[in-house]
Amino acid sequence: MKSVWINILILSAVLALPVALTPAPVFADEHIAARSWQGTVRVKNLNVRGGPGEGYDIVASLKRGNKVNAVDQAGRWVRIVGIKEEGDSEDSPDIEAWVHRSFVRLPKDFLAPTFGDAENSFVDWAIARGDLSELSVESSERLSLVLAEETDKALAPDIALEVGCAYREQLKIKETVVVTVWTTKGAAAGWLAQASCP
Repeated sequence: MKSVWINILILSAVLALPVALTPAPVFADEHIAARSWQGTVRVKNLNVRGGPGEGYDIVASLKRGNKVNAVDQAGRWVRIVGIKEEGDSEDSPDIEAWVHRSFVRLPKDFLAPTFGDAENSFVDWAIARGDLSELSVESSERLSLVLAEETDKALAPDIALEVGCAYREQLKIKETVVVTVWTTKGAAAGWLAQASCP
């Protein structure tokens, strides 16, 4: 029986540090998400972007040692909450804030799901398939898979769809579930397939 690894897949690559001087953010504790993980900025200056990628505008800047509250991840980018631009009032909405994962120290259980009977049942089903070597639960709507070596890579799109829909159905998730199938070499080699259910 193949073993299926349940972990948080951190797909990070070393990138050049983006540095810019922008107003320091103000943290608003009452806006912290109910399920968040506290992290610490690891680098001298860290750009906070308005979306998960370097193509988004810089909306704030953090300094080494600043605490952040991470709530989600998209690829190598982590969404943080409770940040306001300097000068904003308490009533101002939080800004959309993303930082690159490699520049923030987060706890090992970041985004780790709390597994119950439904999750365990799904994992048992995934193990029994025999065509997966790794299953990573990145968030309640994102899964990453690595196929077993003997599995035909041409089946990756079908497997992604089947696993994503089974996960959505078994856990009664209302949102769209996105599944990415990676090569055994990880993010550097690119993904084989991606599917969404529905």
